[in-house]
Amino acid sequence: MNFPSLVVNKQKALQNIKNMFDKTVRNNLELRPHFKTHQSHVIGNWFRDFGINAITVSSLKMAEYFTNDGWKNITIAFPVNILESSRLNKLASSIDLRVLVTDKEVLKRLDSELSQELGIYIELDPGYKRSGIPILDFDQIKEVRDLVLNASNLRFEGFYTHAGHSYKCRSRQEILSLSASILKDISHLKAVFNDPVCYGDTPSCSVMESFGDIDQISPGNFVFYDWTQFNIGSCSENDIAIAMYCPIVAKYPERNELVIHGGAVHFSKDSFIDEDVSPYYGVIAKKDNMSWSKHLPGNFLKSISQEHGIVKCTSDYFDKVEIGDVIPIIPIHSCLTADLMAEYYTLIGENIDHMNSRVFK
Repeated sequence: MNFPSLVVNKQKALQNIKNMFDKTVRNNLELRPHFKTHQSHVIGNWFRDFGINAITVSSLKMAEYFTNDGWKNITIAFPVNILESSRLNKLASSIDLRVLVTDKEVLKRLDSELSQELGIYIELDPGYKRSGIPILDFDQIKEVRDLVLNASNLRFEGFYTHAGHSYKCRSRQEILSLSASILKDISHLKAVFNDPVCYGDTPSCSVMESFGDIDQISPGNFVFYDWTQFNIGSCSENDIAIAMYCPIVAKYPERNELVIHGGAVHFSKDSFIDEDVSPYYGVIAKKDNMSWSKHLPGNFLKSISQEHGIVKCTSDYFDKVEIGDVIPIIPIHSCLTADLMAEYYTLIGENIDHMNSRVFK
C-alpha cells in the first residue's frame, strides 16, 4: 500500500447500506442509491447483495462506467447536457436511462434528436436554489410535464428533488425541521400531480423515519459518511467508513505541528467550521491496528496546500508520533476525497477499483 491511501472499512460500509435499505423496506420506498460517492464497480456490487438494481449517477461518463458492469437502470442526476444527445441516445439503446430536465427548449431538442426512448424526471428545487423548477410553481411544472407526456421519444418518470441545503444544518433536529417543510411541499405537489417523487440527500434520508408522499430516495454519501455528516447529525462517528492514511514527513516541536503528505489534491479544499476552531480539513483518529477508532480531540488538519498538510497537535499526541508514522485522518467530505484519490484499500490491504483509477484501465 502506498501512502497517502484512502482506506475503507468494508463492514461499516455494508452496515450503512443495510441500514438505509432496511429503512426503505419499512417505508415501502424504492432505493436508487447515488453512486457518485464511491464510483466503484466493487463497491457497487455490495449494493447488489441487497437486491438493488437501479442506481443514480452524476454524469454520462459515470453512467457508461456502471453500464459496463451490468447496471441496466440508471438515472443521471444532473441537468441534461444537450451537447451529449448522441451519447445519451446510444446508451439509451441498451439500458433504461433517465435524466433530469427543467427547460422546455431542452426537452424539444432532446425529442427531435433522439431515436431511443429516454426517461425524464422533472427536477424540482425544494429551496436549495441550485437547479430545478421551484417545487410549488405548478404552472411551470405543468408546462414542462405536458411537453414530456406529448413527446415521441421521452418517457415521463416523475419528479426529482435534492435538498442539498440540509448540509447547512447543524443538528439532527434542524435536518428534521427542514425535511418536514419539504415534505409538506411534496404533499401539495402530489395533490396536483399524482406522479412518483424521487428525493435524495444523505442528511434527510439518514434522520427521517417517515417519508410522507415520497416514492423513491437516492442518497449517496451514506455509504461512507464523513466528518461533516457526523457534525450535522446525520450519523454517529462509528458509522464513518473511510479514512485517509497519511505519512508524517516532519515535526515542529516549537509549534506542536506535524507536516504530512496529504494536501488539497488528496482531501480537496472542503473545510468544516465549528465554534472552537478556524476552518479545518480533517480530524486525526486513533490508529487501531489496521483500522481506526474515534477522533483524538485537539488534533486536526489545520491547513493544506497542494501536497502538504499541517496537523495541529496536542502535546501528548505530538510526543507519541514520529516521522515515518502513518496516521488516519477522517475527511471532511468523503465524496470529493474519494474522487481525488481514485482508488481504495480495505483494512486488509485489498485494492478496490474507482472509475478514475489508472490501475484498472
